[in-house]
Amino acid sequence: MLPLLVPAIVAGYITIQVGLESVINLFRDEPESFSINRVFLLRATWRCIYFLGFSTAYWFTRQTIKNTKHINKIELQRLQAEREKAELTKGLARSQNALHQAQVSPHLLFNTLNFIYNSVQDVSPKASKGVLLLSEVMHYALQRVQEDGKTDLKNEVEHIERYIALNQLRFSYPLQLQMKCCGQLQGRIPPLLLLTFVENIFKHGDLTDPSQAAQILVSSIQNQLYFSTNNKKRKHHAARGHGIGIQNAKTRLTQYYTENDYTLAIQEDDQHHRLSLKINLT
Repeated sequence: MLPLLVPAIVAGYITIQVGLESVINLFRDEPESFSINRVFLLRATWRCIYFLGFSTAYWFTRQTIKNTKHINKIELQRLQAEREKAELTKGLARSQNALHQAQVSPHLLFNTLNFIYNSVQDVSPKASKGVLLLSEVMHYALQRVQEDGKTDLKNEVEHIERYIALNQLRFSYPLQLQMKCCGQLQGRIPPLLLLTFVENIFKHGDLTDPSQAAQILVSSIQNQLYFSTNNKKRKHHAARGHGIGIQNAKTRLTQYYTENDYTLAIQEDDQHHRLSLKINLT
């Protein structure tokens, strides 16, 4: 179309120029003689080509800048994709290494725990109870996950109760921790999700103060799970905060639920840590 458009633009420009000259002559006190001659046509044609050259250069400059930005954007996306791929590869390698390290035969483990339990049952009832609780905790942690990647909420709560009882046996003094369950505890959640938050209480909480006992609440009402914790911090853990465990839990929540299906709120100061989790179980 270019061989047709350029002459058309030049002809249109000359026509506009002739019209302007005619209009200007009407307002002059002494109208000048105006004729379309060769000089007028050459001058108008040259000026039109001059403007076309500048506009074409401007257009090419804009297109070059636009294309450069687009190429840079594509290149940045490619580099980000390569970096993510490299991180995934590293993560896969770490997961494979962790899997190889964790590939202890559960059958051997539970047989050994059963042997220890039978051996110490008559000698130390407290130790045998600890072995039994440990066996149940390990059995839950090593059990195969269902196709949806979740477990029954009731099983998760029972596992937390065994975990708390096992930790109670570890110390010579009673741990100041209270757990309350409400509702029918129906529904399914990712396994060990709630346990992550409970573990942080034992890692960073002060469980020796009877006046400020740690609180754990689990409630399941109308397909809504409400889970909350409230605990006093240890003094030597006050500035450390909660790290990779909480972050892993957040990652798992985003994998299993949409933003509208759960809310997680964490509040803490120098003395207390509070966590509130709500999940739509439907």
